[in-house]
Amino acid sequence: MAKKQTQWETVKQNIKGIRSEIIIMNASMIILGILMICFPDKINGLICQGIGAVLCVWGIIRIVKYFMARAESAFGSFGLVQGGAMLGFGIFLLATPEFFVSIIDVTLAIVLIVSAVIKIQYAFDFLKMNSSRWWIQLLGAVIMAAFGILAMTKPFGIANIVMIFIGCGLIFSGIWDLVSINGVEKKVKEKSRIVDTTADDE
Repeated sequence: MAKKQTQWETVKQNIKGIRSEIIIMNASMIILGILMICFPDKINGLICQGIGAVLCVWGIIRIVKYFMARAESAFGSFGLVQGGAMLGFGIFLLATPEFFVSIIDVTLAIVLIVSAVIKIQYAFDFLKMNSSRWWIQLLGAVIMAAFGILAMTKPFGIANIVMIFIGCGLIFSGIWDLVSINGVEKKVKEKSRIVDTTADDE
């Protein structure tokens, strides 16, 4: 029973550690999505600068968190490598935005598809925690994949419509992930309380 307590406490600490990153990342996606819907014909250059700035900030946060983390937490996290890669790519994006303007729609479509894959993991995470709502996460993954595929294939052939599709997908993904992390956090707290109560009874 002590082992189960330790496991759930570890999960709680892990969620607490990444919660701020998830909130910042998804708030940025929502803001970017709104801008893409409002200004689909002028957004490309702004997106490159915005993504570059976000990657720089996110990279610096990852690097700082790596050096501030305890040795046992930092080991195997790859936070330094990830943070350095994000910072480097962010600087490159800010320095040469014209190269990425031509491929920004494909890049963001890939982001949506990757987000769909992550949501599939959310679905299995909920299933492992015996949540009856795991299928809702799977449905979210399907919707995100649909947005990504539509943006990638450009069935309507109009750049502005593609940008609006991507913007809708980013907003949907951002809101969904914020709701999901709260759901996971509540479920973990519930499991932790059950384990604690059982341990006290024994």
